[in-house]
Amino acid sequence: MTHRFVKANGIVLHYLERNSKLKPTVILLHGLSANANSFESYMTLMENFHVISVDLRGRGLSEKPDNGYSMQVHSKDIIELMDALEIDKAILAGHSFGGLLSVYLAVHFPERISKIILIDVAAKMHPKVRELVTPSVMSRLKKTWGTYEEYISNMKKAPFLQGQWLPEMESFYKADCKETENGVESRSNFKHIQQAVEAVLNPDIHWEELITQIKQPSIVINGTEPFVNNQVLVSKQHAMETVNRMENCKYVAVSGNHVTMLFGEGAKQTVLAITKFIN
Repeated sequence: MTHRFVKANGIVLHYLERNSKLKPTVILLHGLSANANSFESYMTLMENFHVISVDLRGRGLSEKPDNGYSMQVHSKDIIELMDALEIDKAILAGHSFGGLLSVYLAVHFPERISKIILIDVAAKMHPKVRELVTPSVMSRLKKTWGTYEEYISNMKKAPFLQGQWLPEMESFYKADCKETENGVESRSNFKHIQQAVEAVLNPDIHWEELITQIKQPSIVINGTEPFVNNQVLVSKQHAMETVNRMENCKYVAVSGNHVTMLFGEGAKQTVLAITKFIN
C-alpha cells in the first residue's frame, strides 16, 4: 500500500493505493469519522483490483477546511480526485457515511460510476442512529489522552468491539490520532463531523427515493451482529428494503457488527462478496 496526495476541489486529499496497474478501479469511501486506514484489511485481501482508499475531507491526512461537508462537496472531491488520477470510471465501495456518499455519486454522476457496494448502510437507518453513533464518535473526537498508549488502551475498551480487539485495528486508530502539546487527540474536528452528520440528515435529500434512481449493479453487505446496547445499526429489514427498492441489487450478510466487519473474519467475508460481485 502506498500513501499518496492529490489536489482535488481546491484541497489536498490523502489516499492509500494498491495495484495501480490493474483494472477495474475500486474506490473505498470510509465511515463518518473514520479514515482511509479503516479499509487496510480489505485492501490487503483485494489482490486483483486497483484499489484506492480516500481520507475524506476533514479526516485523516486530508486537508480540513472549516466548511464544505455537504454531500455535493464531498462528491465533487471524489470526482475531481478521479479526474486528477485519470480514472474515467470506478466502482465505489462505501461503508456507512461512505455508502450514502456512493449512492449520491451514483445518481448524480452515473457516467463515472460503474457499480456500487454499500457496506452496512441502508436508505432508512436505525431510528436512533444519532444516539447509537454519537457516544463512539464523542469518545474520540472530544477527548485528549496523555499518551498514545493511553489512547489505544481506551479504544480497545470501546463497547462496540465487545472484547474483539484485533492487532490489525491499531492501524486505523493510529491514523486517527496525532500528538499535540496537550497530548494525543483525534485528527478529526468534531464540528466538521457534525456538519457531515447534518449533510446526511438534510431534509432535502430523500434517501429512500434517491436509491430508486440508481441504475448501476449494486450490492448491500450487512453486518449481522449487535453494535451497542444489543442493537444492530443496520437491520436486515432496512437492508432488504433498500435492496428491494433498487433496480439491480443483491443482499449479502457477513460476520461482525458495523465496525468489526471491517476487520478479521468480517473483512474476509466482505471481500469475498465484493470479488464475486465485481467478477
